[in-house]
Amino acid sequence: MKVEILYRGKVIGCSDLQPVDPPMGVAAGPLDATLDYDPLLHAYVIDGDDNDVDSNALSARSAEFGMIICAVVCVEDFNKTLNELNVTLLGIAEPDYATVFAAHPMHEA
Repeated sequence: MKVEILYRGKVIGCSDLQPVDPPMGVAAGPLDATLDYDPLLHAYVIDGDDNDVDSNALSARSAEFGMIICAVVCVEDFNKTLNELNVTLLGIAEPDYATVFAAHPMHEA
């Protein structure tokens, strides 16, 4: 599922999410950051260190499904140490997880 990641309504990156844990409604993928991305404001982990961010400030939206209703959107920034930037959505409630990932072999909940 292709999504935009937003910080207080502003797009900070995009990702093509894959199912990670269907029973728990978890999906994740690499984050392709925009110029508006700032790890100090958006990432809850920076190169292994906890970062105090507003966990309610991030959201996700899909062109196909609209706003993704989930418990939390988390960015993990390991850009300096591993050259990786990832986003995880936990507890996806809407749209229905099975519907979104129906074509993916791991979709079975």
